[in-house]
Amino acid sequence: MARIQKIHRGMEKVMSKKKLKILLVDDDEDDYVITKDLLSEIRWMKFDLYWEKTHENVLKLLNDNQFDLCLFDYRLGSKTGLDLLQEVVKNGYKGPVIILTGQGDYEIDKEVMKAGASDYLVKEQICSSLLERSIRHALERKRTEEALVASKDYAENLINSSIDMIIATNTDRLITEFNPAAQMVFEYNKYDVLYKPFRILFADANEWQHINRKIEQKGCFSGEVVKKKKNGETFHSYLSASVLRDLKGGEVGIISISRDITVQKRLEAQLLYNAFHDSLTGLPNRKLFMNHLEKVIRLSQMDKGFLFAVLFLDIDRFKVINDSLGHAIGDKLLISIAERLKECLRHNDIVARFGGDEFVILLSDIKESSCAKVIAEKILNKLKEPFCLDGHSVFTGTSIGIVLSEEYYDRPEDILRDADTVMYRAKMNGRSNYAMFDKEMHAHAVKTLQMEADLQRAIVNNEFKLYYQPIVSLADGNITGVESLIRWEHPQKGLVSPAEFIPLAEETGMIESIGRWVIKESLSQSKIWHNVEYSNVSLSVNVSARQFRSHNLPEIIRRILEETGMDSMAFDLEITESTVMEDMDRSIKTLEELNSMGVKIMLDDFGTGFSAINNLRFLPVNGIKMDLSLTKDIATSPGAATIAKAIINMAHGLNKKVIAEGVETDAQLEFLRSHNCDMAQGYLFGRPMPASELVRILGKNSMHYKISNDKKSVSTEHPFERALLTHFRHHLLPHNYAS
Repeated sequence: MARIQKIHRGMEKVMSKKKLKILLVDDDEDDYVITKDLLSEIRWMKFDLYWEKTHENVLKLLNDNQFDLCLFDYRLGSKTGLDLLQEVVKNGYKGPVIILTGQGDYEIDKEVMKAGASDYLVKEQICSSLLERSIRHALERKRTEEALVASKDYAENLINSSIDMIIATNTDRLITEFNPAAQMVFEYNKYDVLYKPFRILFADANEWQHINRKIEQKGCFSGEVVKKKKNGETFHSYLSASVLRDLKGGEVGIISISRDITVQKRLEAQLLYNAFHDSLTGLPNRKLFMNHLEKVIRLSQMDKGFLFAVLFLDIDRFKVINDSLGHAIGDKLLISIAERLKECLRHNDIVARFGGDEFVILLSDIKESSCAKVIAEKILNKLKEPFCLDGHSVFTGTSIGIVLSEEYYDRPEDILRDADTVMYRAKMNGRSNYAMFDKEMHAHAVKTLQMEADLQRAIVNNEFKLYYQPIVSLADGNITGVESLIRWEHPQKGLVSPAEFIPLAEETGMIESIGRWVIKESLSQSKIWHNVEYSNVSLSVNVSARQFRSHNLPEIIRRILEETGMDSMAFDLEITESTVMEDMDRSIKTLEELNSMGVKIMLDDFGTGFSAINNLRFLPVNGIKMDLSLTKDIATSPGAATIAKAIINMAHGLNKKVIAEGVETDAQLEFLRSHNCDMAQGYLFGRPMPASELVRILGKNSMHYKISNDKKSVSTEHPFERALLTHFRHHLLPHNYAS
C-alpha cells in the first residue's frame, strides 16, 4: 500500500511541474479573461494559454503545436464547437477537448460527448474547482487512453501502481481489468471478477442503472456512489467513469477510476454531529433544538390538534457546586443530569443543553397541558435524588419554566424567550419548582415588544424631548445649574414616563444611542444659553449604567464637547452610585479620564444603601446627590435627619459638594439650609420644564431665591416670583424626578 501511495504522489508531483499548453477558442474577449482567471486559480497547474477567436486558424495551430488541452466555445460564428471538434478529430488531433457553452442543452451535450469531447460545461455554472476537476479528469482519462493504446505494459503499470481503484469493462459492462487497489478494497481476487457484471460491485442495483444511463447518454459519469465488498460490506467511493474508445472512435467499454472516501464521509458525519451536539453531554445543542422546534411550530400551524410544550431548566446551586468541588465534578454532574433527564422523557421528546447549566426540553405531540406538568414533576423528583460523584454526595434541583404551544407563536426565539422568563418566575417562587407561562405574561411580553418597536421608531422620528429642572444654591438662592431630563412624546400615548422606557432601552442596548442624543442635545442647548448671558448656569446630564460601562464613553464626551464648543468645566455627569460600585477599578479609571477633561462627576441617588461610605473617599467625584427617598423624610423622621446630616458632613469632610433631590417643602429646605447643604433641586423651586420656559424664567430673574436667616421659609423678591412659586407648590407632580 505504501509503495502504491508513493508512486501516486510522484505522479501528482510530475503533473504539477509540467507546464500545460492550452488552446482556448472563443470569440468573446470577456469570456477569454474569465477563463484565464479561472485557470489561474488552479494551484497545481502551470500553463500557457493560447487564444484564438475563430475556427479558421485552429487546424493550423493544432498541426504546428502539441496542445495538452483544448477548450472550445460552442458558439463560433457560422460554425459550432461541435463542428470544430469533429474537424480536429478528423484531422488527427487526439488531445482532450472540453466544450464550453453559454446555455446547457441535453441534445448538444449528448452530441459533443459522442463526438469525443472530454466534458461539456455550462459557463454560468463554471467555478475554478469545477473547471479544475473537469481538466484533471480529462487529462487523466486521456492519459489512460493513450497508455492503453500505446502500450499494454505501460497501461498495466499505470493501472497497477495507482492507489485509486481502476476498473475497465467491455461494451457488455463485463469487467476486463481490476487493478490491485480495487482488489485490496473490494477483497476480490482479480480472477474472481473478470468477465463478471460491473453491477456486482454496487450496493444498489438502481444506482448502477442510473450511472450506466448517464454513461450511455453523456459518455461519462462522476459522483459519489455506494459500493459493496465481497463480504457484503458497503463503503462510499467517488467514481469517475467514461467511455473507452478505440482509435477509430468506436466504443470498446468503459474505464472507471474511484477512490474509497469512507473515512472522509465518516469524518464529515462526525463534524456534522459535533456541529449539532453538545461536546460534554452528547445532547443536541441550541442549533439542533431550534431546528426541531421550528418544525413542530409548523406542524402545529397545519394541525390545530397538534400540541407541544417547551420546558426551560436552570440547575439550582450549580455555580456553588462547580466552585466548591471543582469543574471536573461540575462536568460529571451535568453529564449525570443529562442522563436522568433522558430517563424522564418519551422516545420522541428532545432534551438539549444550551450551555452552562441550562437545559431545554421539547415535548412533541402531547395530549393536553397536564402532560407537561407531569413530566416537570417527574424531573423535579428525579433531580432531587443525590448524585454520587467521586465520593461526593451532591444535591441539586432545578427550576423549570413551561410554555405550551399557542397559535400566536411563530418563531422559536419567542417561545424560548417566554420559557426563560417563566423559569425565573419559578426560581423566585422557590427552588426546585416549576411555573407555567400564562396569557397575562404573554400580554406583558407583547406589550414589551410593542414598546421596543415604538422605541425604535421614536429614535428615528425624533420623538424625544428634553426638559430642564433648576438646581438652586442654598447659600444665595441663585440658579447655579439645570439637570437635563428626557421625555418621550408618544404619538398615541402622549407623554411616556422614563420609568417605563429607560429600563427597556437599557436591556435592548438602545440606551447608548439615546444617551448620545441626550448629551449632544443638552450640550447644544447649554451652549446657546452660555452664548447669551447665562454662562454661570452649569448643565447636568444623567449617564445610564450601560453607557458608563461602555469603554468609549470618555471619547464620546470629548467628541461631543468639541462639536458643540461647550466648556467642559460647566458640564456635570450624574452617575448612580450602584453603577459605579459594580466594578470599582474600572469605574475609577473612567472617572479619572473624565475628570482629566474637566468634566465634573456627581454621584447620583446617594443614600440608597448600596455602597459602603468608606468607598466614597476613593472615588474621583466632585459631589453627591442625596436621594429623594431620604430627602422626603428629613423634616419628619429623626432617623432620616440623622442620616442626612451624616451624609452632608461626610461629603464636606471629603471636600465634595452635596445636592439634595426632591425638595418639596419649606421645612425640608430649612433643614438642608441649616445643615449647610450646598444645593437643592425639586418642585419647591421648579418642576422639569422645556428650554423655552426655563429661558423665560432665567430672563426675568424670577427664580432667584432670597434665603432668610430669621425665617424658616423661602421668599421671592417680586410679586411675579411669589406667584410663580405658589403656582409650583399647588401643581406638584408625583413623579418624573429620574431621567
